[in-house]
Amino acid sequence: MTLLEQIYRRLHDTQLVGCAEDFSMRYLGKNKNWYAYQTHTGREFSVDAAINCLALTRKLLAAPQFGAAQVAFCEVEQLLSDYLLHNHKITEIRNDAIETIIRHPFLPHYSA
Repeated sequence: MTLLEQIYRRLHDTQLVGCAEDFSMRYLGKNKNWYAYQTHTGREFSVDAAINCLALTRKLLAAPQFGAAQVAFCEVEQLLSDYLLHNHKITEIRNDAIETIIRHPFLPHYSA
Protein backbone atom coordinates (compact mmCIF):
# COMPACT_ATOMS: atom_id res chain seq x y z
CA MET A 1 0.00 0.00 0.00
CA THR A 2 1.38 3.40 -0.97
CA LEU A 3 1.59 6.37 1.37
CA LEU A 4 -1.08 8.03 -0.74
CA GLU A 5 -3.44 5.13 -0.02
CA GLN A 6 -2.51 5.05 3.68
CA ILE A 7 -3.30 8.73 4.13
CA TYR A 8 -6.56 8.51 2.23
CA ARG A 9 -7.67 5.53 4.32
CA ARG A 10 -6.69 7.25 7.59
CA LEU A 11 -8.70 10.34 6.69
CA HIS A 12 -11.61 8.29 5.37
CA ASP A 13 -11.70 5.96 8.38
CA THR A 14 -11.93 8.95 10.70
CA GLN A 15 -14.61 10.53 8.48
CA LEU A 16 -12.43 13.50 7.56
CA VAL A 17 -12.92 12.87 3.85
CA GLY A 18 -16.01 11.47 2.17
CA CYS A 19 -14.67 9.66 -0.87
CA ALA A 20 -11.65 9.39 -3.15
CA GLU A 21 -12.97 12.13 -5.45
CA ASP A 22 -13.38 14.47 -2.48
CA PHE A 23 -9.84 13.64 -1.33
CA SER A 24 -8.44 14.33 -4.80
CA MET A 25 -10.08 17.72 -5.11
CA ARG A 26 -10.14 19.09 -1.57
CA TYR A 27 -6.98 17.71 0.02
CA LEU A 28 -4.73 17.32 -3.02
CA GLY A 29 -5.93 20.17 -5.23
CA LYS A 30 -6.26 17.80 -8.20
CA ASN A 31 -9.08 16.70 -10.49
CA LYS A 32 -11.59 14.25 -9.07
CA ASN A 33 -10.05 11.18 -10.77
CA TRP A 34 -6.43 11.85 -9.75
CA TYR A 35 -6.38 9.56 -6.70
CA ALA A 36 -8.02 6.69 -8.64
CA TYR A 37 -5.47 6.96 -11.44
CA GLN A 38 -2.50 7.16 -9.06
CA THR A 39 -3.60 4.11 -7.11
CA HIS A 40 -4.48 2.16 -10.26
CA THR A 41 -0.98 2.71 -11.64
CA GLY A 42 0.71 2.18 -8.25
CA ARG A 43 2.04 5.72 -8.12
CA GLU A 44 2.76 7.82 -5.09
CA PHE A 45 2.09 11.47 -4.21
CA SER A 46 3.39 14.11 -6.58
CA VAL A 47 5.31 16.87 -4.81
CA ASP A 48 2.56 19.43 -5.30
CA ALA A 49 -0.17 17.04 -4.14
CA ALA A 50 1.83 16.17 -1.01
CA ILE A 51 2.42 19.85 -0.27
CA ASN A 52 -1.26 20.68 -0.83
CA CYS A 53 -2.31 17.87 1.49
CA LEU A 54 0.25 18.88 4.13
CA ALA A 55 -0.80 22.53 3.96
CA LEU A 56 -4.47 21.71 4.42
CA THR A 57 -3.69 19.21 7.17
CA ARG A 58 -1.76 21.87 9.08
CA LYS A 59 -4.57 24.37 8.60
CA LEU A 60 -7.18 21.91 9.86
CA LEU A 61 -4.96 20.79 12.71
CA ALA A 62 -5.15 24.33 14.07
CA ALA A 63 -8.92 24.61 13.63
CA PRO A 64 -10.81 24.20 16.91
CA GLN A 65 -13.82 22.54 15.26
CA PHE A 66 -11.59 19.57 14.36
CA GLY A 67 -10.37 18.94 17.91
CA ALA A 68 -11.41 15.29 17.97
CA ALA A 69 -9.58 14.64 14.70
CA GLN A 70 -6.24 16.00 15.88
CA VAL A 71 -4.68 12.55 16.29
CA ALA A 72 -5.40 11.68 12.65
CA PHE A 73 -4.19 15.09 11.42
CA CYS A 74 -0.99 14.76 13.49
CA GLU A 75 -0.30 11.34 11.98
CA VAL A 76 -0.94 12.59 8.45
CA GLU A 77 1.25 15.65 9.01
CA GLN A 78 4.12 13.49 10.24
CA LEU A 79 3.81 11.01 7.37
CA LEU A 80 3.75 13.76 4.75
CA SER A 81 6.62 15.68 6.34
CA ASP A 82 8.74 12.51 6.41
CA TYR A 83 7.81 11.69 2.82
CA LEU A 84 8.75 15.15 1.55
CA LEU A 85 12.01 15.12 3.49
CA HIS A 86 13.19 11.63 2.55
CA ASN A 87 11.96 11.48 -1.03
CA HIS A 88 12.25 15.09 -2.17
CA LYS A 89 14.60 16.76 0.35
CA ILE A 90 11.92 19.32 1.26
CA THR A 91 12.38 20.28 4.88
CA GLU A 92 9.75 22.97 5.38
CA ILE A 93 6.96 24.91 3.75
CA ARG A 94 6.69 28.62 4.39
CA ASN A 95 3.54 29.84 6.12
CA ASP A 96 2.75 32.36 3.37
CA ALA A 97 3.00 29.53 0.82
CA ILE A 98 0.54 27.52 2.89
CA GLU A 99 -1.94 30.39 2.88
CA THR A 100 -1.66 30.63 -0.92
CA ILE A 101 -2.29 26.90 -1.27
CA ILE A 102 -5.27 27.02 1.08
CA ARG A 103 -6.97 29.54 -1.22
CA HIS A 104 -6.83 27.00 -4.08
CA PRO A 105 -10.31 26.79 -5.72
CA PHE A 106 -10.66 23.02 -5.07
CA LEU A 107 -9.69 23.19 -1.41
CA PRO A 108 -12.23 23.83 1.32
CA HIS A 109 -12.14 27.27 2.86
CA TYR A 110 -12.33 26.51 6.54
CA SER A 111 -12.02 29.34 8.98
CA ALA A 112 -9.55 28.62 11.72
